[in-house]
Amino acid sequence: MSTPQHPTDPAPEPNRAKRVSVVVATRNRPSDVRHLLTAIAAYDSGAVHEILLVDDASDTPLTLDEAAYPFPVRILRNATRRGAAASRNLAAEEATGDVLAFLDDDARPLPDWFHVLDDALTTERSAITGRVLPFDSGVVARARQYRYEVRYAKHPDCGPVTFFAGGNSAVWTDRFLAAGGFPDIVTASDNGLVERLAETGGQVCFVPALRVAHRNSKGAGIAFREAWRAGRLAPRSTPSAALRRFADSARIQPWSHDPAAAGLNLGLQAANSLAATLPAV
Repeated sequence: MSTPQHPTDPAPEPNRAKRVSVVVATRNRPSDVRHLLTAIAAYDSGAVHEILLVDDASDTPLTLDEAAYPFPVRILRNATRRGAAASRNLAAEEATGDVLAFLDDDARPLPDWFHVLDDALTTERSAITGRVLPFDSGVVARARQYRYEVRYAKHPDCGPVTFFAGGNSAVWTDRFLAAGGFPDIVTASDNGLVERLAETGGQVCFVPALRVAHRNSKGAGIAFREAWRAGRLAPRSTPSAALRRFADSARIQPWSHDPAAAGLNLGLQAANSLAATLPAV
């Protein structure tokens, strides 16, 4: 990514209105995008400066009636599929707002989302990330949500974290660009941004009140494929270390009130752990 001419320029003062560039990477989900834009229009506090939609080589190019919305909407297109990280980086280079807000196309911000963002993203924080809640209720969605809740419970309000929810987050534009944006990798690019911000002296803070509803389940097959891929991309692990992770995961699952979700999570952990023990390719 290109580096801004003045990466150390200070972010706007807190009493100055933030101009938020909302970034959405999307592929083959035109209906989801329209529902998301409707929600943004309904809940915008006046902060939305522009919407940047990156169509990641959809089979049918995304089209919208851009005049139907109370804010500028721009569609950027990838000629070939590049993935969420590269798509978001492309939008960041084109953005003209002070703040980049990242939402998934199958997410919906809750009504106070922009107000929370405005209050929580201070000049002392490079970025904020929040909670993801499900609007689906199948076993895959419940299993994923349980993993989220275990993660959230470890962190105090506005405390620093090492994770970044790419579908529910905000970052100062200049600091994002100075850090080099998301690493262009298939899995864990969101968390890779945390490391890059840290290298430039920045910090991501967890804001529980920053909430979106999200379609958690894309199906069990995709969940297992993602768990396996994450394991293959992780640092190599010894079998004994992988077994310990598996045992630790088994102990914290919701066996008493949701055994189906518990069993699925354990299966996903087994796939991830096994993938991490195989020789690197």
